Amino acid sequence: MNPSTTQNRRILVIDDNRAIHDDFRKILSPPGAPDEELHEAEASIFGASPAIERVRYQVDAACQGEEGKKLVEQAMAEGRPYAMAFVDVRMPPGWDGIETVRRIWEVCPDLQVVICTAYADCSWAEIQQKTNPLDRLLLLRKPFDPVEVLQLAHALTEKWRLLQESRTRLIAVERMVTERTQELQASRIAALNMMEDAVRNRGKVEEAYEALKLEVGERKKIEAQFLQSQKMEAFGQLAGGVAHDFNNILAVIMGYSTLLMEDEGVEEGIKEHLKQVYSAGERAANLTRQLLTFSRKKEMELSPLDLNEVIANITKMLGRIIGEDIKLQWNYGSNLPTVQADEGMMEQVLMNLAVNARDAMPKGGQLTIGTARVTADTAHVQNNPEARAGECICLSVQDTGCGMTQEVKARIFEPFFTTKGVGKGTGLGLATVFGIVKQHRGWVEVESEVGVGTTFKVFLPATPVAAAAAEKATAQTQIRAGTETILLVEDEVALRGLTKLVLQRFGYRILEAASGVEALSVWEEHGTQIDLLLTDMVMPDGLTGRELARQLLARKPDLKVIYVSGYSMDSDGTAFRGREAGAFLQKPYQSQKLAQAVRDCLDGKQS
Repeated sequence: MNPSTTQNRRILVIDDNRAIHDDFRKILSPPGAPDEELHEAEASIFGASPAIERVRYQVDAACQGEEGKKLVEQAMAEGRPYAMAFVDVRMPPGWDGIETVRRIWEVCPDLQVVICTAYADCSWAEIQQKTNPLDRLLLLRKPFDPVEVLQLAHALTEKWRLLQESRTRLIAVERMVTERTQELQASRIAALNMMEDAVRNRGKVEEAYEALKLEVGERKKIEAQFLQSQKMEAFGQLAGGVAHDFNNILAVIMGYSTLLMEDEGVEEGIKEHLKQVYSAGERAANLTRQLLTFSRKKEMELSPLDLNEVIANITKMLGRIIGEDIKLQWNYGSNLPTVQADEGMMEQVLMNLAVNARDAMPKGGQLTIGTARVTADTAHVQNNPEARAGECICLSVQDTGCGMTQEVKARIFEPFFTTKGVGKGTGLGLATVFGIVKQHRGWVEVESEVGVGTTFKVFLPATPVAAAAAEKATAQTQIRAGTETILLVEDEVALRGLTKLVLQRFGYRILEAASGVEALSVWEEHGTQIDLLLTDMVMPDGLTGRELARQLLARKPDLKVIYVSGYSMDSDGTAFRGREAGAFLQKPYQSQKLAQAVRDCLDGKQS
């Protein structure tokens, strides 16, 4: 069995306290028999109920570092390596946790590790200095929350799987490169043989040799571009998956916070606390939006934009962000054509580049932001594989900061890569810029010199459509309640309960299903009464939300449909709406937005 093609759920726990071993097993690999008995009892009293699917991990344990290393060596020899390990920091009398991690990484460098500690004297800086962890190490404080352990186990085993998958792809690429190199070497030998046979025609031989050198150079450039695109694609898949999972969690947190804040029986002091919870949820939702933007799974609202106007609209905000010790200079291009773009995303590109420039000038300097009309010709496209020929608008952001080395420059668009200290940056700013620009069919060029500064140039294709100022109605309207019957299909139990509670408060009758297959069973009994299908896009049992809607629409063509997902299915929402009969609602959503979307859909006001 190839571990790179399967989900590895093997986890190692190294702790001198056997009770901790039992705690991890209860969280990560709970016994199944009691749950099955409980479900059978519930079914006998209340009728059949759906089984709750839960991921189970294989947990092995060791009391000392030496014993843990032996288990890792044995697993590697069997071809069944561990994906991650939870390691206690203090384990007398043998190795401590840091020494254990260092020894284990000599055997299994890919192992994802979570250091567990209850002591405040063990700092992250000390752990970094002793282990050089790169991106394989996290810190978990005791006592830990079971939810934290489950989230870490899910994220890190998935990260291990993606790492193996990326490595498998790289091996395939290297094999392909080797084969092509051998072919090129054979071609070179053939060319040399031709040279020997054509001494009297030296000019043609030299021409063939130069053509061969040119081909080799082009092949190397293409191979480097292919490797980079594969790496960025893998990062994008990871970012999109993490953002989708967190959106489900945030929808529950923000939804119940809103319900409690709207409850007149809740004290004002508690409501203030709930506002802080909701605010934290919004900040987390913003991070997931950045992840979705990088993975190109965030819906865009395109319109003709004048980049000069976009810059002018956020001038004051940029001044406050960069501070008084940095001089801000503007170089606006004249008579610029418009670009077809999302205004909010363009503002985010400019803000992220300005913040990056500010951090590169801790002692002050000059930040120059400019726009210009340029034409990308064939020579430009050959020098930059991401470029597109034609007329473009160039947005440039130039600083007089510390600059970058070539090694740093090669990694700046990787998500979570940062040269800042711990807690001073998420590593998502430039990755978000890269994702947004790619969504808009543009590209980014970077020039940097250590000690001189850095210039980012964002190229966006120009559009001949004149910019129009569209006025949007913002009047608040009272959401009308209803008595219609809604079939709610959502596999996330907590989110399904929240959605049901919100819609029942607006008077709707709710029928529930945890999967597409279960929804078909509910339809068989109540299909004639159902007015609207509210379904998640991705669900278990092999039946997606789209497939479920198509089957039910075939039975009842006037059925209203709302699709829900942690990310949009298209980089441009118009493509989705053009293919599917129904509306789309993105997680996490507010209770009022959910109710309004349901009412609009039932009233035939789908957008």
